[in-house]
Order: sequence, then C-alpha cells, then structure tokens
Amino acid sequence: MDKALALTWPRATANRVFARESAAPNIAKQMTAMRSSVRALIHLTVIALATGCAHPIKIAPDVAKLERVSSTPPRLTANAGYYIPAEVSSVEVTTAGGGGDNIRYYPYTDVEPGFEKMLSNVFTGVVRLNSITDLPGIARGGTEFIVQPVIVTSSGGSGLFTWPPTNFTVDLTCNVRDTTGALVASPRVVGSGSAETGERLREHGIAGKRAMEDALIKMQATLLETRFGAGPPRSQALGSPSAADKDTTVEGRLAQLKGLREKGLISQDEYEAKRKAILADF
Repeated sequence: MDKALALTWPRATANRVFARESAAPNIAKQMTAMRSSVRALIHLTVIALATGCAHPIKIAPDVAKLERVSSTPPRLTANAGYYIPAEVSSVEVTTAGGGGDNIRYYPYTDVEPGFEKMLSNVFTGVVRLNSITDLPGIARGGTEFIVQPVIVTSSGGSGLFTWPPTNFTVDLTCNVRDTTGALVASPRVVGSGSAETGERLREHGIAGKRAMEDALIKMQATLLETRFGAGPPRSQALGSPSAADKDTTVEGRLAQLKGLREKGLISQDEYEAKRKAILADF
C-alpha cells in the first residue's frame, strides 16, 4: 500500500464514522417530526370525515326561464318596490349536501335578479328600494306596494361519495305592504329542484337553481291572482277601460272585454283569462 494512503486512510475512516454518529440525532429528530405530521394529518382527516365540510355553490335562477308567455295574465297596473336589507342579503346559509358534507350559499343575493324579473312580470313598474324608513317619500315617488321576500331553504344528497345536492327546496314568502306600512298580502309558495349525478357534477348548484326557478314561477302566478287589499283591482290591468267609463255589471264588463279583443287591444289569451276572472267574481 502506498505510504501516504496508509497514513490518511484511518483518519478518513474515523471522520466518516464521526459524521454518521453526529447525523444520527438529527435523523431521529426528523423522523419524530415526520411521525408527528402524519399523526396530525390523520387526525384532521378523521375530523373532516366525521364532520364534513361546507362547499360553496351558486343557486341563482336562469332569468331567461322567467320570461312572460302568451298565457300569462296581464300585469297589474301598479308600481312596486322590492326591499332586501343589506344585512339579509349578506347572510350565508349552510345546508346538507351529499357524502356527509354540507353546502353553503347566499340565497338572497342569488335570488335578486330573478326576483326583480318575476315582479316585473306582475307589476307595470318595479324599482329596488334601498330603505323603507321614509314611506311617504316612497309613495311620492309613485310606488304603491313594497314587496319583501322571506326565503327558507333545505337540501340533501343521496350520493355517498359526491357532495353536490341531489334535491333542494325553496320556501318563498312575499310580504306585500302598502305605503302606510300595512300588510296587504303574504303569499307563500314552495319550489323544488333535483338533479341527476352527471348534472350536479357538472354544475354543483343546479338542484338549487331549479328550485329557485320553480319558486319564482309559482310566486308569479300567485301574485297575479292575489287581491292586494284596497289596491288596484284586476279589472284595471293593462288594456282595460278606466274606472270612470266602467260598467260594473257582469254583462257590461264582458261586453267591454269583448270590445277590447275585437279592437286588438288585448290578445285572445288575455281575453280568456279576464273573462274567467269576471265570471269568477260573479
């Protein structure tokens, strides 16, 4: 063996042994830290599986599905303002999804565009009110009715491993007040929606969206058939004669209605709807 190599080999070997011995405590610490991290991860996973988590979804209705159709009764000749307080609009609701998880959403924020559209199908004029503290001022602005929605939702999921809901309900009440603050109507409807697995995996909130649409369509029909206390009667809807010229007998009202149809001022569907309303009053 080379003399120089023979002299340096024991020293190099000793250095490697010392390095291994010095690294051992650090490796042990690292292993301990890794084991602690794994235990913490397992603990968090167990908690998540036991309690589930809340996934955000959107349940805003498709406004295009709320358009008036030929069979929709005439609008009420009245101006309405709707009011959703800011503190209500910002409320986030959590309900059940599938797989033991929950879902969360903002029902009042999501419903507002569709709610405004629905009201515009019912009244000839609709505005958004930022406050209802000045009722006389609201009346001077031309608003006759103030509509405030109340929404209660529920949901559920049948999937064991998928969290988007398969069924959804929207319980919608519209508290309608006149400009004195008196409650003149409080119609309530319940909309429902469901979704197949493929649909809800593509659009997580589709069941809620369908429930919103169903509730708004039902509320529209209900409001159009509601009599708002001393408010404008259905006979003063768009295209009907003025109160001064109106014959209050059933025969006179039917004759006037027929005349409006013959002049092309109302459609056949509107004529049939009004005719049924007049006969119902009789």
